[in-house]
Amino acid sequence: MGAQMVPRIRCIRHGQGFHNVGAGCYTLRDPFLTPLGEEQCQTLRDTSFADQSRISLVVASPLCRTLQTASLMFGQTLDSNSKCSPQILALPDTQETSDDLCDVGSDPAVLQKIVADFKWPVDLSLIKDGWNDKTLESRYSPHSDAIAARARDARLFLRQKIRELVDGGSDPDVEIVLVTHGGYLHYFTDDWEDAFQFPGTGWRNCETRTYTFENGFAEDTDGDARLIETLESRRRRGKTDPMSGREKQPGLFELAMQSWENQGLPRPDRLGVALKSI
Repeated sequence: MGAQMVPRIRCIRHGQGFHNVGAGCYTLRDPFLTPLGEEQCQTLRDTSFADQSRISLVVASPLCRTLQTASLMFGQTLDSNSKCSPQILALPDTQETSDDLCDVGSDPAVLQKIVADFKWPVDLSLIKDGWNDKTLESRYSPHSDAIAARARDARLFLRQKIRELVDGGSDPDVEIVLVTHGGYLHYFTDDWEDAFQFPGTGWRNCETRTYTFENGFAEDTDGDARLIETLESRRRRGKTDPMSGREKQPGLFELAMQSWENQGLPRPDRLGVALKSI
């Protein structure tokens, strides 16, 4: 790429939702942000994302709290930045992991009405019937095997989007923003360090971290499209060493599963029987 910048993916956990107020709120179906959650979005927008000129594409989980977060943070950029795609792309593979009602998305017709009523600039073309099916045998199963499979597919999808932007010649300096969920982000990044600092995650509401592809984005040699957190990103959150390599992640994953269980959460790796294929 010569002197060009390396394409980046900036991951954000959504602002505080009404389900984050307490464990008893997990029964709320597809909740919105609390007033504090809205403030968190505005603060992050005015600090870490004060300059949004590099953003090429905003992608979000199709749950209401993530679409609301993305709209609050990037709505003005979508309107004014000719480089950026004019709509948030709702990507079902990036939805949250569990089958708690708070993590079950709205039916397509309901979601279309919500997006229209709130005038969120969202592209729902990838939302099909069944995208919110959280049964154990479905693509969006809460089992770890299924979550890991769709997280890999999401990385491959975003890598292809970056290729299209770069190869098309219209955008040699690519930055994609992904607004998603605390539990899912550990699968998407395959980073399980400190994954239990908060209930079911190591990510704070409205926390952002920056990643690049470990083996670049132009070739298919890495079938998992593995990501690596940048050193700059890690330093911003008090880490001085690089992200743990893949050889350490299985041990960190097991520690996370045990810790989530100790927090009173179900272990996603022990739900039902392991799926034979995803």
